[in-house]
Amino acid sequence: MRKYPERRKAKDPLLIILTWTNAIAAIGLFVAICVMAAAKPEEVTFFDRFYKVNVYRRPYWDMVLVDYIALLLLFSAVTSTIGLIVNIRRLKRKGDYIHSTLVVCLLLSLAGLGLYLGYT
Repeated sequence: MRKYPERRKAKDPLLIILTWTNAIAAIGLFVAICVMAAAKPEEVTFFDRFYKVNVYRRPYWDMVLVDYIALLLLFSAVTSTIGLIVNIRRLKRKGDYIHSTLVVCLLLSLAGLGLYLGYT
């Protein structure tokens, strides 16, 4: 097998778009998970029971933050979809592969949006 010299001088623009969509989708999903931690109902902790502290705990989800979570999940799903479309269009060389992060972000975002639409 004969090796040919590399003729490409710059990075492929599709690869740059793919890298950015991958990062943006993952960051959007991470931020949605962090906001979910703030939006969930507050529970009585071990220290509250041990020291018999009576502090008001919010027993319900903060729906304003839940709406922000839905927007973040939608943003992550759209970004993942764009990244997968770019990735599929670029699968022409031997070393190209489908980025699993995009697939995982899309599936988790769609699952979260399904739960959001199911419960609201």
